[in-house]
Amino acid sequence: MHKYPRLYVDAPFSQNADIDLDIGQSHYLRNVLRKQDGELLRLFNGQNGEWLAHITKLGKKHSTITLEQCVHTQPDPANQQKARLYFSPIKKQRMDILIEKAVELGVTSLHPVLMHRTVLRKINEERIHAQIIEAAEQCKRMDIPELYPVQTFDVLLSNKEITPPLYACIERKSQNETRHLNTYTTGKDTGFLIGPEGGFDDKEVADLLAHKSIIQTSLGETILRAETAAIACLSWAHLTQ
Repeated sequence: MHKYPRLYVDAPFSQNADIDLDIGQSHYLRNVLRKQDGELLRLFNGQNGEWLAHITKLGKKHSTITLEQCVHTQPDPANQQKARLYFSPIKKQRMDILIEKAVELGVTSLHPVLMHRTVLRKINEERIHAQIIEAAEQCKRMDIPELYPVQTFDVLLSNKEITPPLYACIERKSQNETRHLNTYTTGKDTGFLIGPEGGFDDKEVADLLAHKSIIQTSLGETILRAETAAIACLSWAHLTQ
């Protein structure tokens, strides 16, 4: 099955249903993969499992795919570990790495947060959403992580609905004052807060330490880049679940 292309489509699935693809997916199948009518591929929608399908009509701007059979059932969301990532937007190339690897490592929701030292103050949500889908297609995930709107640091901390534990990686604190992340036990719902390039400022650190739902933690003796810190946190959650 792995040899067949895998696409995400936002549509309900059922036996023999016809699924319309958008212009981007049509272009990908026709001009990039050089597919033809009748060839097989796999589709998932994050709700009804993964299905084997065949190309019914492949056009330049419009294509139709017919579902044949479900080959992988949808996992029960109640049994899925939740991993929330709160991060400061960073420069494009490094942000691409952060998004791709976060999806591969099982992140369930992405929360951009503007902080004092945040370099990138605006993000292209449409582009990031497309990256999320592409990464999920490639790594065989059965769901699509949710991308939340950008919020400020102060709004995040004032949110009384923050689900603990939320681990804040405060790397510039003394190692004697901070427990390493691997000394904790992961649970069914875990959140991580990664600072911007240059780290949290003094006020942000003080606010984090004073917050009852946020746990100060360390990722080791070295200072990690933002995208590396995100990968380290999600790897820990992924490998210890």
